[in-house]
Amino acid sequence: MTGIEREPAEVRIPKSALGVRTVAMRTWPNDGLEWMYPVGTWEDEHLEVALMAGGEEVWLRMSTDRSSVAVWTIEQWWAFSGELPGATPPSA
Repeated sequence: MTGIEREPAEVRIPKSALGVRTVAMRTWPNDGLEWMYPVGTWEDEHLEVALMAGGEEVWLRMSTDRSSVAVWTIEQWWAFSGELPGATPPSA
């Protein structure tokens, strides 16, 4: 996607978004990306995550500010998700 400026950002994720095991997917018309979010939270504040083509980047945004996107490498995402409550170690 062109036109996105990348700069360091602080990512704050609500604790309520951390224990989610079931996600829904919605294609956002503005960017054409398939965003994942916790089932049943579309009307509430929630974290949205999109895996980029090729699987090397993960984009994160809050539903309250969809114009701001944090870009993580897949390694950063795996490190973060491995620390979530109930996370299982990746298979070797």
